[in-house]
Amino acid sequence: MGPIRPPSEAGSLLLRVTRNCPWNRCKFCNLYRGQKFGTRPAEEIKADIDKIQSLYGNDIPESVFLQDANTAVLSYDKLREILIYLREKLPQIKRVTSYGRVDSLSKFSVAELKGLKEAGLDRIHSGFESGSDKVLALINKGYTKAQEIEAGQNVKEAGIEMSVYYMPGVGGKDLSEENAVETADVVNKTNPDFVRIRTYVSKPGTELYDLINSGVIRECRDKEKLLELKKMIENIDGADGFLYSDHIINLLQGVRGNMKTDKDKMLSVIEAFEELSPEEQRRYQLARRVGMYGVRDDELDLLLARLDTEEKFEEFLLEYLRQYI
Repeated sequence: MGPIRPPSEAGSLLLRVTRNCPWNRCKFCNLYRGQKFGTRPAEEIKADIDKIQSLYGNDIPESVFLQDANTAVLSYDKLREILIYLREKLPQIKRVTSYGRVDSLSKFSVAELKGLKEAGLDRIHSGFESGSDKVLALINKGYTKAQEIEAGQNVKEAGIEMSVYYMPGVGGKDLSEENAVETADVVNKTNPDFVRIRTYVSKPGTELYDLINSGVIRECRDKEKLLELKKMIENIDGADGFLYSDHIINLLQGVRGNMKTDKDKMLSVIEAFEELSPEEQRRYQLARRVGMYGVRDDELDLLLARLDTEEKFEEFLLEYLRQYI
């Protein structure tokens, strides 16, 4: 098995068809650094599929996630061959999903994407991270806003579900508003089935962390990333998929719903936080970040007293957030 899968695939069977990441140059990520990318032979993957029935018996999960970071890098013929074999051998599987980078998805025609859908691919997860060309260049994502829109529209036209990821704060303070507005524009033009929020957290060992430490990028504070998310939601117009704040690094996991019918409800969750006093906001942030829900107020009081400056408070939050992928 590879090292990562989307939280929404927690109950899925993990089938490794590639190893590591073929791009491996995003400035915010060090998950695959030092690891060589490779594709597994089709016969080797089929052998794994053959073993699944004997390993799981009647308890085979109903969904399968194809690992690692970018299954879409495979050729159309090879990926289709694997999908057909998987569906034939495990007919009880109800959903097959995969990661797919925008530049890799762009090489498939709509007809080929429809062929992958017919072969059994139901959903693609893609880390757009931002809709701003400036931010995409800053983080060295390796593609443009125009490519995101083209890939997203093609995947949707083929009938495959599209699940995209957005990183509030990844462009820093100076590009925060642009990150929100341009990402909303991509969402409006592609209408993905899911937008999943992955709040940016600076991590040691990444180029973006070094740029922040050297002063090239001004890192957004915890609350500023939330306000960027609010700006993005405010600018969504016409998309009718679902937005999910389904990761522990997000401050408010209650921000979730249909982007058309639940927009006001999602904004009200953020506004309720904004209406708290500064002290109440800090207490919530602290409890959320260190997992202290239900603890005594005096314990939080002691911790807050120790974190008596904004800099100490923010750094303390980041220490906990950096523990997560």
